[in-house]
Amino acid sequence: MGHGDALRALAKRFSPANRYANFGPVLQSMEVQGFRGVSNLQLTIKSPITALCGLNGTGKSTLAQLAACAYKRPSAGAVRRFYITDYFPVSPADPTPFTADATIVYTYAVLGGGDPQRVTVTRANREWSGYKRQPERACYYLGFTQFLPKVERRDFSIYGGNLIELGPARDMTDEVSEKIARILSLPYQHLGFIKVTRAARTVELATATRYGRSYSENHMGFGEGRVVYMVTAMETAPAKSLFILEEPETSLHGEAQERLAHYLVDVACRRGHQIVLTTHSAAILGQLAKESIAYLRRKPADGQVEVTPGLATYQVDAYLRGERAPGKRIICVEDAFAQRLVTAAMRRWDRDLIAGVKFVHAGGHDQVRQSVKILRDSDVKAVGLTDGDCRSRTRGVFSLPGGAAPEKVVFADAAVIEYFAEEHHVDVKGVLASVEDHHGYIHEIAWRTGLEEPVVATFACDAYVAARGQAEFDGILAFVRDEL
Repeated sequence: MGHGDALRALAKRFSPANRYANFGPVLQSMEVQGFRGVSNLQLTIKSPITALCGLNGTGKSTLAQLAACAYKRPSAGAVRRFYITDYFPVSPADPTPFTADATIVYTYAVLGGGDPQRVTVTRANREWSGYKRQPERACYYLGFTQFLPKVERRDFSIYGGNLIELGPARDMTDEVSEKIARILSLPYQHLGFIKVTRAARTVELATATRYGRSYSENHMGFGEGRVVYMVTAMETAPAKSLFILEEPETSLHGEAQERLAHYLVDVACRRGHQIVLTTHSAAILGQLAKESIAYLRRKPADGQVEVTPGLATYQVDAYLRGERAPGKRIICVEDAFAQRLVTAAMRRWDRDLIAGVKFVHAGGHDQVRQSVKILRDSDVKAVGLTDGDCRSRTRGVFSLPGGAAPEKVVFADAAVIEYFAEEHHVDVKGVLASVEDHHGYIHEIAWRTGLEEPVVATFACDAYVAARGQAEFDGILAFVRDEL
């Protein structure tokens, strides 16, 4: 099965009618109030894999830790149960990691696809209440200490290692070994674990053999050791478990990160696990469905965290890099004014479309179409937006609204005329009556207002977009969103 087929199969298994049967009482949403500055936030989970991404300090770990606290420990088995106090300890150094009215509302899938079960966990006096109503499920939190090289912990298996005694060994199954080998692209002949003892202390070490040389995890790199333990945990855990992964891409090169993402899709589909991960990796995000991506950011006005679901990988990558990522996605337009009209609509109705794109001024209808064809033939993601007076349709090209050149459409609009009259005391109709070429509109108004030409164009486009409403631009925005 190809990776695209695997993504589609995973989505089908998570459909409301199939969700409980395939994944059990899966977590469907979290409403968070008052944890580490995260307030009034609702995370709706649309896939068995949820990738929390965003800049540092936007609450990714906070949401992941709260997700780990969503279930009771199963009555059978020795799986750990997580509580809010495990992740939000109060101390003189941190007296208020949560507010007095901190609350989290979890919703879970139920048998038959009916209304989800809602459980509210809140703090009553000094204790958290609501845990008893949570469903049972095995939960695993795989943070950075899930594999911490023992040399960094001064473990007895290294310091004084000549005194350890080897105990029983257990082999990994061929299936698990092959999955680890595929992610890391390492030719293992053997993978397993062995118990080692010294002075009544016992630990288990991962062991490997490749190229005829055997070694323990004490000689594994961080990325290798972490994948060994991560995959082993996910393959040996009870089916339909919840896994929280903190930045699983750490110490893995780009292709290994992509293969790890493929594995996560496979294991979620095959074993019914739900996976919530925090990540900054475009390589991982690029292998997941849009439904899996939840981008977190803080609003500039008040610092509150908001969730934007379903962004494309190039958009997230642009935000994380702090740049427009020019060249990755191209929008060809005829000229600068067309660009300003399109970006005005994007800023108002879908600001995330601006991230990660570069505008190219092609010069005319035919040049837009030709540019798009050349770029696409070169495997560059590109679309074209021609002026409204061009109604011929070709692959990858769409027309601006209005049925005429955008300058004519914008400056004939009553809202734009009113704006310049009230704000800049300019009679747009009178000024432009003597201007024959619409390409000269901006220059003439700029001269009359004392503004720079780009400023005039931006003001005009913003006024037009605000007055016309979202419906006029839905077609263009949907076209760009789908094509890029």
